[in-house]
Amino acid sequence: MTSETPILIGLSGPSSSGKSTLSRLLVQLFPHSFILHEDDFYKPESEIPVVNGVENWDCPEAIDFESLKRALAYIKENAKLPDDVPYKEDKNDLGTPPVTPDEATSIKEAVIGPDSILEKRLFCLVDGFLLYNDREVTAELDVRLLLRAPFEKLKERREARNGYATLEGFWVDPPGYFEDVVWPGYVKAHKGLFEDGHVDGNLTEDSIRQGIKAASSLDMHMKDLLAWALKEIESAVTKKESN
Repeated sequence: MTSETPILIGLSGPSSSGKSTLSRLLVQLFPHSFILHEDDFYKPESEIPVVNGVENWDCPEAIDFESLKRALAYIKENAKLPDDVPYKEDKNDLGTPPVTPDEATSIKEAVIGPDSILEKRLFCLVDGFLLYNDREVTAELDVRLLLRAPFEKLKERREARNGYATLEGFWVDPPGYFEDVVWPGYVKAHKGLFEDGHVDGNLTEDSIRQGIKAASSLDMHMKDLLAWALKEIESAVTKKESN
């Protein structure tokens, strides 16, 4: 048995920080759950902002937040994904997972155990790089996790990607796109969450009051991120259901 109303778990962070990989691992561990990708809410290519002659897919203006909010509301009411979203994100190849299914199961058993409150809950993993940029979206999420990674590692991972499925076709980053567009866009959209605007530093008191939990280290292996996420999810769900 699962609860009727799904618990929405936000997994946000800069591009290539491991959000999609982590969400897929969590769905494997909780098979009644499902994923909603923010990247499935990009606007049509003709509406993507252009900066210095290059399309900017990594800014808030590129996302249809109103459609995303409607999808989140639908999920809470109907406990399933809406049918009117052009799902494409799962077509993107993430490569070989850094954690095997057996390793993930072992981590789950070690962190939360077989009798965890999570076992009978239905989850929707909401994966997106701008979940905490819009306060109305943030408010819809029951658990709010923020992944992080060092600049150089993010750049290496992003540049190793073959490209991204879009509504009209396929996007491949031009040279210098990460340092010129992706990273500055992440900093601009998220500096308000961090003390003195330093995205590698500590969250502000306001971010903490919003319930945002940032990964404790900038350089965590996916095994450690999975253990951290499981612990934070269990803590948040326990707190929510005790109120």
